[in-house]
Amino acid sequence: MNDAEFDWTSLGDEWRAQAASPIDVDRLREEVRKRGRSLRRALLGEMALTLLSIAMLIALIVKADPSDPMLPILVLLIPVSIGFQGWSLWLRRRQWRDQGLDTAAMLQLDIDRVQASMRYWRQGTWIGLLLWLGICALTVIGIPDSDPRQLSGMAGGVIGGAIGLLVSVVMAWRKSRSGKRRLARLRELQRQLSDG
Repeated sequence: MNDAEFDWTSLGDEWRAQAASPIDVDRLREEVRKRGRSLRRALLGEMALTLLSIAMLIALIVKADPSDPMLPILVLLIPVSIGFQGWSLWLRRRQWRDQGLDTAAMLQLDIDRVQASMRYWRQGTWIGLLLWLGICALTVIGIPDSDPRQLSGMAGGVIGGAIGLLVSVVMAWRKSRSGKRRLARLRELQRQLSDG
Protein backbone atom coordinates (compact mmCIF):
# COMPACT_ATOMS: atom_id res chain seq x y z
CA MET A 1 0.00 0.00 0.00
CA ASN A 2 1.32 3.43 -0.83
CA ASP A 3 0.47 6.81 0.73
CA ALA A 4 -1.78 7.77 -2.16
CA GLU A 5 -4.13 4.85 -1.46
CA PHE A 6 -4.20 5.17 2.36
CA ASP A 7 -7.33 6.68 3.89
CA TRP A 8 -5.82 9.27 6.23
CA THR A 9 -9.23 10.77 7.07
CA SER A 10 -10.55 7.54 8.55
CA LEU A 11 -7.32 7.08 10.51
CA GLY A 12 -7.72 10.59 11.96
CA ASP A 13 -11.36 9.90 12.84
CA GLU A 14 -10.38 6.61 14.46
CA TRP A 15 -7.61 8.28 16.46
CA ARG A 16 -9.97 11.03 17.72
CA ALA A 17 -12.59 8.44 18.68
CA GLN A 18 -10.23 6.67 21.08
CA ALA A 19 -11.25 6.70 24.71
CA ALA A 20 -9.03 9.17 26.49
CA SER A 21 -8.98 9.93 30.15
CA PRO A 22 -10.43 13.41 30.64
CA ILE A 23 -8.56 13.76 33.90
CA ASP A 24 -4.83 14.23 34.25
CA VAL A 25 -4.41 11.81 37.15
CA ASP A 26 -0.76 12.65 37.78
CA ARG A 27 -1.55 16.36 38.02
CA LEU A 28 -4.51 15.65 40.31
CA ARG A 29 -2.34 13.42 42.53
CA GLU A 30 0.32 16.15 42.78
CA GLU A 31 -2.30 18.80 43.63
CA VAL A 32 -3.84 16.57 46.31
CA ARG A 33 -0.41 15.88 47.84
CA LYS A 34 0.52 19.57 47.72
CA ARG A 35 -2.74 20.52 49.44
CA GLY A 36 -2.17 17.78 52.00
CA ARG A 37 1.26 19.19 52.84
CA SER A 38 -0.24 22.68 53.09
CA LEU A 39 -2.99 21.36 55.38
CA ARG A 40 -0.48 19.67 57.68
CA ARG A 41 1.65 22.84 57.84
CA ALA A 42 -1.44 24.95 58.56
CA LEU A 43 -2.57 22.65 61.35
CA LEU A 44 0.89 22.61 62.93
CA GLY A 45 0.95 26.42 62.70
CA GLU A 46 -2.50 26.65 64.25
CA MET A 47 -1.48 24.39 67.14
CA ALA A 48 1.68 26.43 67.72
CA LEU A 49 -0.35 29.66 67.71
CA THR A 50 -2.88 28.13 70.10
CA LEU A 51 -0.10 27.15 72.52
CA LEU A 52 1.45 30.62 72.21
CA SER A 53 -1.95 32.25 72.80
CA ILE A 54 -2.55 30.14 75.89
CA ALA A 55 0.90 31.00 77.25
CA MET A 56 0.24 34.71 76.66
CA LEU A 57 -3.20 34.46 78.30
CA ILE A 58 -1.68 32.77 81.35
CA ALA A 59 0.97 35.49 81.56
CA LEU A 60 -1.72 38.19 81.37
CA ILE A 61 -3.84 36.43 83.99
CA VAL A 62 -0.89 36.20 86.38
CA LYS A 63 -0.11 39.92 85.90
CA ALA A 64 -3.72 41.10 86.05
CA ASP A 65 -5.17 42.82 89.06
CA PRO A 66 -7.93 40.69 90.65
CA SER A 67 -10.39 43.57 90.17
CA ASP A 68 -9.62 43.91 86.45
CA PRO A 69 -12.87 43.47 84.48
CA MET A 70 -10.91 41.80 81.65
CA LEU A 71 -9.78 38.95 83.94
CA PRO A 72 -12.88 36.79 83.30
CA ILE A 73 -12.42 37.24 79.56
CA LEU A 74 -8.78 36.19 79.76
CA VAL A 75 -9.72 33.11 81.78
CA LEU A 76 -12.58 32.26 79.40
CA LEU A 77 -10.35 32.55 76.33
CA ILE A 78 -8.21 29.58 77.42
CA PRO A 79 -10.95 26.91 77.13
CA VAL A 80 -12.34 28.68 74.05
CA SER A 81 -8.91 28.49 72.37
CA ILE A 82 -8.51 24.83 73.27
CA GLY A 83 -12.06 24.04 72.16
CA PHE A 84 -11.66 25.84 68.86
CA GLN A 85 -8.39 24.05 68.12
CA GLY A 86 -9.99 20.73 69.04
CA TRP A 87 -12.91 21.49 66.71
CA SER A 88 -10.46 22.39 63.93
CA LEU A 89 -8.66 19.07 64.32
CA TRP A 90 -11.95 17.17 64.47
CA LEU A 91 -13.19 18.94 61.33
CA ARG A 92 -10.12 17.80 59.39
CA ARG A 93 -9.74 14.39 61.00
CA ARG A 94 -10.13 12.36 57.77
CA GLN A 95 -8.06 14.63 55.58
CA TRP A 96 -4.52 13.83 56.65
CA ARG A 97 -3.68 10.89 54.40
CA ASP A 98 -3.70 11.04 50.63
CA GLN A 99 -1.41 8.12 49.63
CA GLY A 100 -2.74 5.12 47.75
CA LEU A 101 -6.05 6.65 46.68
CA ASP A 102 -7.67 6.04 43.33
CA THR A 103 -8.85 8.95 41.18
CA ALA A 104 -12.39 9.05 42.56
CA ALA A 105 -11.16 8.94 46.16
CA MET A 106 -8.61 11.71 45.48
CA LEU A 107 -11.33 13.91 44.01
CA GLN A 108 -13.60 13.27 46.99
CA LEU A 109 -10.76 13.96 49.43
CA ASP A 110 -9.99 17.27 47.72
CA ILE A 111 -13.69 18.21 47.74
CA ASP A 112 -13.89 17.37 51.45
CA ARG A 113 -10.79 19.48 52.14
CA VAL A 114 -12.22 22.49 50.31
CA GLN A 115 -15.56 22.18 52.10
CA ALA A 116 -13.86 21.83 55.48
CA SER A 117 -11.72 24.90 54.82
CA MET A 118 -14.76 26.96 53.86
CA ARG A 119 -16.65 25.71 56.95
CA TYR A 120 -13.66 26.46 59.19
CA TRP A 121 -13.39 30.07 58.03
CA ARG A 122 -17.13 30.70 57.96
CA GLN A 123 -17.84 29.28 61.42
CA GLY A 124 -14.59 30.62 62.84
CA THR A 125 -15.60 34.12 61.77
CA TRP A 126 -18.97 33.79 63.52
CA ILE A 127 -17.25 32.51 66.67
CA GLY A 128 -14.83 35.45 66.45
CA LEU A 129 -17.77 37.86 66.15
CA LEU A 130 -19.43 36.36 69.23
CA LEU A 131 -16.19 36.60 71.20
CA TRP A 132 -15.68 40.20 70.12
CA LEU A 133 -19.27 41.12 71.05
CA GLY A 134 -18.73 39.48 74.44
CA ILE A 135 -15.56 41.52 74.97
CA CYS A 136 -17.42 44.69 73.96
CA ALA A 137 -20.29 43.89 76.35
CA LEU A 138 -17.97 43.17 79.28
CA THR A 139 -16.01 46.32 78.50
CA VAL A 140 -19.16 48.44 78.56
CA ILE A 141 -20.36 46.75 81.75
CA GLY A 142 -16.95 47.10 83.39
CA ILE A 143 -16.27 50.75 82.51
CA PRO A 144 -18.19 52.39 85.38
CA ASP A 145 -16.43 50.32 88.06
CA SER A 146 -12.98 50.19 86.56
CA ASP A 147 -9.83 51.98 87.46
CA PRO A 148 -8.82 54.45 84.69
CA ARG A 149 -5.58 52.48 84.25
CA GLN A 150 -7.60 49.42 83.27
CA LEU A 151 -9.45 51.25 80.51
CA SER A 152 -6.48 50.99 78.17
CA GLY A 153 -6.46 47.21 78.51
CA MET A 154 -10.18 47.05 77.87
CA ALA A 155 -9.86 49.33 74.84
CA GLY A 156 -6.95 47.20 73.61
CA GLY A 157 -9.13 44.10 73.86
CA VAL A 158 -11.89 45.73 71.83
CA ILE A 159 -9.53 47.14 69.19
CA GLY A 160 -7.42 43.97 68.95
CA GLY A 161 -10.56 41.88 68.67
CA ALA A 162 -11.90 44.13 65.92
CA ILE A 163 -8.65 43.81 63.95
CA GLY A 164 -8.67 40.03 64.36
CA LEU A 165 -12.31 39.88 63.30
CA LEU A 166 -11.63 42.00 60.22
CA VAL A 167 -8.76 39.71 59.19
CA SER A 168 -11.02 36.70 59.72
CA VAL A 169 -13.80 38.22 57.59
CA VAL A 170 -11.40 38.99 54.73
CA MET A 171 -9.86 35.50 54.88
CA ALA A 172 -13.30 33.84 55.02
CA TRP A 173 -14.38 35.84 51.97
CA ARG A 174 -11.22 34.92 50.03
CA LYS A 175 -11.41 31.24 51.03
CA SER A 176 -15.08 31.14 50.07
CA ARG A 177 -14.49 32.64 46.63
CA SER A 178 -11.52 30.43 45.79
CA GLY A 179 -13.23 27.41 47.38
CA LYS A 180 -16.36 27.81 45.26
CA ARG A 181 -14.27 27.98 42.09
CA ARG A 182 -12.25 24.94 43.13
CA LEU A 183 -15.39 22.99 44.09
CA ALA A 184 -16.92 23.69 40.69
CA ARG A 185 -13.75 22.44 38.98
CA LEU A 186 -13.54 19.32 41.17
CA ARG A 187 -17.22 18.49 40.69
CA GLU A 188 -16.79 18.85 36.94
CA LEU A 189 -13.86 16.41 37.12
CA GLN A 190 -16.06 14.05 39.16
CA ARG A 191 -18.77 14.28 36.52
CA GLN A 192 -16.24 13.57 33.76
CA LEU A 193 -14.93 10.58 35.70
CA SER A 194 -18.40 9.12 36.19
CA ASP A 195 -19.29 9.72 32.51
CA GLY A 196 -16.02 8.24 31.28
